Amino acid sequence: MPQAIGAKARIIYQEETTFKEDPTTPNAKKLYFISEDFKSSRNLIDSSVIRGTRDASKPALGNKAVEGTIRTELQAYIGTLLKGVLGSVETTGTGPYTHVIKVGNVLPSFLIEKGFTDLGQYFKYNGCKINRFTLAVRPEGFQEVTFDFLGAKETISDTSFDSDPVDLGKTSFTGFDIAEIQEGGTTIAVVTEVDLTIENNLDGSVYVIGGGGERYSLPEGLVKVSGTIKALFDSMTLLNKAITSTESSLKIVYKLGDGTGSEGNEYLEFFIPELLYSPVAPVISGPGGLFVELPFTAYYSDSAQGSSIVITLKNMEASL
Repeated sequence: MPQAIGAKARIIYQEETTFKEDPTTPNAKKLYFISEDFKSSRNLIDSSVIRGTRDASKPALGNKAVEGTIRTELQAYIGTLLKGVLGSVETTGTGPYTHVIKVGNVLPSFLIEKGFTDLGQYFKYNGCKINRFTLAVRPEGFQEVTFDFLGAKETISDTSFDSDPVDLGKTSFTGFDIAEIQEGGTTIAVVTEVDLTIENNLDGSVYVIGGGGERYSLPEGLVKVSGTIKALFDSMTLLNKAITSTESSLKIVYKLGDGTGSEGNEYLEFFIPELLYSPVAPVISGPGGLFVELPFTAYYSDSAQGSSIVITLKNMEASL
């Protein structure tokens, strides 16, 4: 039997109607990805019983832990997963469509299946929620994102949950598609990198007696939005904001074509209305040009957006 090949593998996903249960009608989407490490693990619990010999007793089974990270590129048609990062979406338009994603009180759960199509083996994971999301904003190349999941159960089968998933194609954003970066409401042209992290602080410890060792639920915690901005050290403007704890904002805009949302003109925006920088003095690492790197933390106090972060996506997908 030939060895399975990663290039022939696939990942599909679909939002669940009920946590940890398959949707009644398969309507999964294909995900273009770089790598993944989804798995179910189960620890073994040693016995401490003394029975007159140095040999160990048979261990007991522990709880199951489903988790995994998917690495991919920032794409115009992964809005369903971006909704999974924050929880709430409002869609307007008749095509193109505008999806405004904000922090919601409840996160959706997903069915995620990785398929080894050359072997006809499929690993399905139910009750998956996004615990952590990261975005690396860079001046060139594809923009890498990661989705860290916690899940509830794993099922292995020789048939796929959905043999004909929806394929929305691969429309990726690159560093050259960054239309602008705004800091404090003003376009800034000296930023070299931004790292953005969104954490949902899921509680993965909820196991109940009689639950078969599977997670019973994955309650959401407080959202934490944080990151680091790196810019040329050409003035004290950014650093002074950090030193004086001055509230600021950050907006990163990606745009293909005219950005109206039609095919080939997709738009994606990450907007943090309220944030504070942590002051870090520039480091002299050599004789070359110097940079200022400032960690930031977002929050919601009184912004008109009503969310610590807002993601706006314009594309041809009618619903996320």
